[in-house]
Amino acid sequence: MKKSVIVLSALLSFSAMAAGPQLDNLSKDDVESLSQEFGGNFAHTVVAAPETSGLFGVEVGVVAGQTSAPKFKDLIEENGGQGSDFESLYYAGLAARAHFPFELFVEANILPEQEISDITISNTSYGVGWNFGGFFNFPLDLAVGVNRAGSEISFKQTTPVNATVTLETTTTNYWIGASKSFFLFTPYFKVGTSSIDGDLKATADIFEGVKTSQSVETTGGYFALGTHVNLLILKLGLEYSQVQDVKRVAGKLSFSF
Repeated sequence: MKKSVIVLSALLSFSAMAAGPQLDNLSKDDVESLSQEFGGNFAHTVVAAPETSGLFGVEVGVVAGQTSAPKFKDLIEENGGQGSDFESLYYAGLAARAHFPFELFVEANILPEQEISDITISNTSYGVGWNFGGFFNFPLDLAVGVNRAGSEISFKQTTPVNATVTLETTTTNYWIGASKSFFLFTPYFKVGTSSIDGDLKATADIFEGVKTSQSVETTGGYFALGTHVNLLILKLGLEYSQVQDVKRVAGKLSFSF
């Protein structure tokens, strides 16, 4: 099957954040947890099987889903903030995908900088892959790929420390996947490795010790399981994924040409 992608997917809009975040006295473990949570939440996805149907193909639509950030919630509550405001994270945006000869496909996601409640968010991501199952005419699609997401969140806090806080994350996933179409349905899975680089900076000392920034790296697994329902040019998709310790559920409505 041959169907590829240029992905424009917008991500993450937060649920009610009235009180705003409050952070202080962060350890390296705290920064690793925050980096992993947000790096995993902002990881690349277009809810797409690793298929390439036809010589060329384009798919555009909407991707939306839900995840959570329990560590962020706990740290806010430890410092007197309203952590429940950050218990659920929702994302929604535009998605696009395209494939080319030799069973190659590309994907890209973008969330232009915007302010949601007290937090400013921006995200861009992309993915590339090769469906060698289609290239060698195997009875199912087998593909390898890599995707990368770069994200930034920032906010201002006045208590317990007056500071502007910025968290930048880069999430890279390497994967191998398979899919097979059965009449209207195309189930798929992807499995691989994930690395997240995080850099948390503040204009005042919010860390253990005397410093205003902390850089960390976390590694772990990557897994995605999903399916498409193919109705002529309309596609409906559902995907469960886990990036390191972060679990997400996403859905898709798209049109393919």
